[in-house]
Order: sequence, then C-alpha cells, then structure tokens
Amino acid sequence: MERRGFLQALGAIAPLGALPAPLLAALAEAPPRRAARLVERFLCGAEPATPDDSLFARDPEAYWAQVRRQFTFEPGYVYLNNGTIGSMPLPVLRAFFEAALTDARLEVTHDDPEEYPLWGYGPWNQYRAPVAQLVNCAVEELALTRNATEGLSCVANGLDLSAGDEVLTTDQEHPSGISPWLLRARRHGVVVKQVALPLPPTSDDDLVERFEAQRTPRTRVLFFSHITSPTGTVLPAARLCAWGRAHGLLTEVDGAHAVGQLPVDVKAIGCDVYVSSPHKWLLAPPGCGLLYVRDEVIDRIWSTMATGGWDDRSLRAGRFQQFGSTGAALLAGLAAAVEYRRALGTERVERRLRELHAYLKGQVRAVPGAEVRSAPGADYTAALLCVDFAALDRPALQRWMAARHRIRVRGTAPQRLRLSPHIYHSRADLDRFVAAMAEWQGRPRTA
Repeated sequence: MERRGFLQALGAIAPLGALPAPLLAALAEAPPRRAARLVERFLCGAEPATPDDSLFARDPEAYWAQVRRQFTFEPGYVYLNNGTIGSMPLPVLRAFFEAALTDARLEVTHDDPEEYPLWGYGPWNQYRAPVAQLVNCAVEELALTRNATEGLSCVANGLDLSAGDEVLTTDQEHPSGISPWLLRARRHGVVVKQVALPLPPTSDDDLVERFEAQRTPRTRVLFFSHITSPTGTVLPAARLCAWGRAHGLLTEVDGAHAVGQLPVDVKAIGCDVYVSSPHKWLLAPPGCGLLYVRDEVIDRIWSTMATGGWDDRSLRAGRFQQFGSTGAALLAGLAAAVEYRRALGTERVERRLRELHAYLKGQVRAVPGAEVRSAPGADYTAALLCVDFAALDRPALQRWMAARHRIRVRGTAPQRLRLSPHIYHSRADLDRFVAAMAEWQGRPRTA
C-alpha cells in the first residue's frame, strides 16, 4: 500500500486530527510498512512492558536496554539533544493519543454536561495533583502552564516593581528566563544585574559571595536556573534561596532542565517560585509546563493573561492557568509521564543519568582538541555535558554527524557542544558519538 492509501485507511479508523503531532510526523515520513508498525504499537497495545525491579537487581544494563524499547527511535539513530526536547515513551504517547481520541468524541464525562476537554479553564486537579506530588507542593500552589516560558513571563510581568528596583540573576540564563526581566527593564526601568558565574563553579560559598557583592538596598528579586541551559551547571538552589530569603528577596528558580534530571522538592529548596518544562527530561508532551508559587506569594502576582477567573483569589495558583482554550489531552500525557517516572524511580533515573554523564565525560576527553567545561566530578553536574572544541564549525559538524553517522547533537555556543544523554542511551551509543567526533577532528581540512 502506498503512503497516501495507508493514511486514508487509517483515517477511516480514527480522526487523523486527533493523532499526536509526533505520530503524525512519523507516519507522514515513514514507508508504509514502518507506518503500519507504528500504528500497531500505538493502537493495538503492542509496546514493551516497563521492566520490573527484579530485572534491575539482576542485570541493570538489561533493564535499561528494555527501557530503550519503549521509545520510537529507529535502530542506529543516536539523539543527544534531550536538553532541547525529549522523546515521549510509548506509555506517554498512548495516554496522549487515547485522551485525544476520547476528547474528539465530545461526550459528557463525569456526569457533568458543562465539562469540555478545554484546558485553560477550570482547575483540572486530576492532573495537577500528580505533578504537585512530584515536586512536593500543595495542589493549590501549582498552575499547569504551556511551558516554562509562560510561567517565567507570568511572574516577571505580574510583580509590582518600580523603576530602579533590581533583579539579581546570572549570565547563564536561557533567553526565556532573562528576556521577561529585560522587558521589565525597558518598559518600567527595572534594573537587571547579571552575576558572572565561573565555569565550572569552585564552591557554594563563592557563588553566594558573587551574588552578595551585587546586592543593594534596591534588590527585590533573585532569579537563577537550577540547571543552566548553556552549560548544564547545577547550581546550589537551596543555598541560594536561603540567602535570598534571608535578605527579603523573592526567589524564583528556572527548573526547565531540573525536573526529570534531579529529584525536585520545592519545599526543601525553599523558593518562592519554581517553573519547569516537563517536555525535556520528564519526557512529557511538548506544550505543557508547571508553575509553583508558594502560597504566601500568590497574592503578590497579578494575572497577566486574563479570562474568566483571572482575579478569583480563591483559586490560588490556579488563577495562573486561566488562559483560554488549549487541548486537555496534553495533560493526560503529562500525568502519564509523571507515572512513568514513578514506575522507573526518580532516584534510579537520576543515578543512570549521572552514570552516563560521567562515562561520556571520561570518554570524550580522549578526543583531540576537546576541552570539558563541566565540573570534573559530580558536584555541579547532572546529565548535561558541556565540551568546547577549538575552531569548531558547529553547524557543519551537526550536518555531518546527522548525514554520516545518524547522530544528532547541538551546541549552545559557536565552539561548544552541549551533550544530553538520557535513559534511552547505552554506553555503546555514547562510544559511537566519541568515535564520530574523533573522526571529525582527524579528517583532512579543506581550504
């Protein structure tokens, strides 16, 4: 059957518009036989079972090999840019897909004829609750946003600040983190002060002293990334928040990279605000995020996206997820991602990510010209690995890696690669990248 005929046949079974975007993209590009296998896995319950603890106890590598079978990567393809977006495992895709099909029928559910599958109105506590439990906060302190960017802008634009008030942040923030504050600087005269972070850090005391050196009586906000986007540096979030709150600062943490890499406990961190994008390391669908706001701070933040309920203070943080019609199937995928991580074990995943990071760090040092910029040990690192190469033509390397070796990488500076191993990688995958990088470095240069 040709691809067009196959998709028409599939459309007779289920509305194509209800299919998850990643599945639609895969079906559009796949040969009919491959597309048929994908549909079988999504519609017929054919995905491999999540391995149990007994396999891990007997043979950890066999356990992770079975986990890798729950992802849709083609054999021989190595994806090392999880720092931008992760791959949803089959159980998450199934939950997303089945919710989309159910929602498309628009039937009455839960005996409530007023309920519609539109996230952006109402509490959706059945999805907020597992996410709140994941990060250890009350449901009333959590808003489900569409990404970390939305949460960051919500807070920056919603705080009452005057011209001359200062925001302390770092020189390693993602554009989505620093830009809302730069907007406030241009529009309202807020002063944004970026603390230069060493790469890698040398001590927690040194980091605190760098912030203290720039604090003044006009400082109002401390904002930093739990794990920095350009370098993958893990900052001592609890220590920095304790310092900030001791000086009366509102403490805001960008955890876009942390949720899914590390166990995150917002109460232990002691922050006022925590945001994240679970589509990265938690392997949730793109298009859902989380915004935690400590209850004592909620009333200080104005709603900046206004629809019904925008000023209903009884909603607590739920007020910040009143933003209008959005597909609720994404939330089913988010809840499935939380459950998938619970099934694997948050601490077990963290250990695996750290093992892969350490292994790759050790192997890549042998590549000519490699300068590892991540910290030498486990301090200030998790999964992301930052490596510089002198005179690197990074766009050309990325194209060559994809075309010659079917390896996808990304950098965060002209001569820097930010490598992102996850649970769907084996050491053999990382060895393939290291060998390909050595080949690139050793190839004859053309004029």
